[in-house]
Amino acid sequence: MQTLKQYVESNYQKSLGECSKEEVYVALLHYTKEKSAALPLNEGKKKVYYISAEFLIGKLLSNNLINLGIYDEVKEELEAEGHTLAEIEEIELEPSLGNGGLGRLAACFLDSIATLGLAGDGVGLNYHFGLFEQKFKDNQQNAVPNNWLTPDSWLVPTSVSYEVPFANFTLKSKMFNIDVLGYEQSHKNQLHLFDVDTIDESLVHDDSIAFDKTKIAENLTLFLYPDDSDEQGELLRIYQQYFMVSNGAQLLLDEAVAKGSNLHDLAEYATVQINDTHPSMVIPELIRLLGERGIEFDEAVEIVRSMTAYTNHTILAEALEKWPLHYLEQVVPHLVPIIKELDARVRAQFDDASVAIIDEHNRVHMANMDIHYGYSVNGVAALHTEILKQSELKNFYEIYPEKFNNKTNGITFRRWLLHANPELAKLLDRTIGKEYRHDATKLEALKAFRHDAIVREKLDKIKLDPVVSLVSKITHVKKFSKGEKLGYGVSYEAKQDEYIATVPIGYADGILRRAQGFKIKVGTEDCEIVGRVCMDQLMVRCSENIKVGDDVLFFGENNGQKISVDTFATYQDTISYEIFCCINKRIPRVYYKNKMEL
Repeated sequence: MQTLKQYVESNYQKSLGECSKEEVYVALLHYTKEKSAALPLNEGKKKVYYISAEFLIGKLLSNNLINLGIYDEVKEELEAEGHTLAEIEEIELEPSLGNGGLGRLAACFLDSIATLGLAGDGVGLNYHFGLFEQKFKDNQQNAVPNNWLTPDSWLVPTSVSYEVPFANFTLKSKMFNIDVLGYEQSHKNQLHLFDVDTIDESLVHDDSIAFDKTKIAENLTLFLYPDDSDEQGELLRIYQQYFMVSNGAQLLLDEAVAKGSNLHDLAEYATVQINDTHPSMVIPELIRLLGERGIEFDEAVEIVRSMTAYTNHTILAEALEKWPLHYLEQVVPHLVPIIKELDARVRAQFDDASVAIIDEHNRVHMANMDIHYGYSVNGVAALHTEILKQSELKNFYEIYPEKFNNKTNGITFRRWLLHANPELAKLLDRTIGKEYRHDATKLEALKAFRHDAIVREKLDKIKLDPVVSLVSKITHVKKFSKGEKLGYGVSYEAKQDEYIATVPIGYADGILRRAQGFKIKVGTEDCEIVGRVCMDQLMVRCSENIKVGDDVLFFGENNGQKISVDTFATYQDTISYEIFCCINKRIPRVYYKNKMEL
């Protein structure tokens, strides 16, 4: 098996040390993709199809290296040739396929399914510009296209395509795959992303995310959650959702038949997970497609009901998708008779308008359809599910108590532990073995060492050793008299004659506004954040000894001074993860071996 060094030399006719960081990244991307491509797919009679509008998969390089079991090997090879893996990782663009918790949950489930060695694929759309990229110009926020798709990416084109019918036209899809690797697994799953050849990126200008929303064939997969403040935007959402589920349903049926299904037994071959209500139209679409393939309507309904599950992400009833029936008639008229029939069956069974699929205003309640015609309804936390039972979905819980359950949202802990804190991972390996990497419950073995002074000392040292530091410098120092007002909106009044210093960093850089009152390190002094001058400048109270150019430590380590990021986060009533994620690209990154300075 070729090492990275050998791979670079044979494919690029230069040494690893001679390559630029950008060249190393591209080489490492293809090196990793080739290793991934060699893995066979997870096989099994039954397969999960996880359909979601979002997959917030994050940067994949380090995750794939970890899951392939070559992270340490590659890291050492790079360092031997004068590169650091952290610097190479920074070049990777974030796949703009998700936005928040919904997308992160989907990504974590795909990772878990693969790590458990189960057959389960994701189904979504290949958004060309993602949600958007936030940039600041002239102190104003601007949303611009996120050009994340490049010739060298994790996407793998396929020959799979389907005809997707709409009211007035049909679109032919093309499918791209991204390999989903389980931790140290010999097999893999895939994320299937559907697109169309007719997409026209020129509809969007570099300085805006506005575009002509009427040209469906040209704009269908341009953006995740395109602006739906007008009717055309809402219609585009429906076009997107149907395109996604029709492709997923056709793929599911083809794969089931290829494995031997006669479609009457389809539930033995496939399960559909609807992540929030965006994929809800998969229910009538599967019924329609089964009908086209010779399955009677009544049986098709029962087949779909036995193989479809729904994840609810919100406790707010007003946030659950409700589409005007006439919108669906404009976009997918062939689904409307099916939806009306499903509603009629509900009304015949339950004398309660609140559980109907189509309400008195002719709006189709997608969540209601999911609950009636699926076998499982889950919240994303135990408390979330209890709230659904007791309030927002109480009427449904009284009808179907057996359907309600919860699947707690979590994180892919290996990704964060092995990558973000390798020293902690090594200590755990030595102390309790490596089984926890596959099974997180094995971490409970650490309890046996709670009174072990040596282990506790090592653990405390690792926990206190900052991985990331945020450091800035003083730009101005001025003495103010008691009672003088200063800062943005003259919001701060000097408590006494005191010195105020300015730090060129603020909420425009990702520092939460709740940081006011927190004490940071200026040199060796503890100096309180007392306000802001503007969006990118903070004020701190200091002594007369502080000078322009003195170092300022927000969290991490600098010149022997330490502030835990957990302390910084706790003060702001949040978690360290949010602190790290908030720091944006306005702040340059400097890497030192295994540590990073912002």
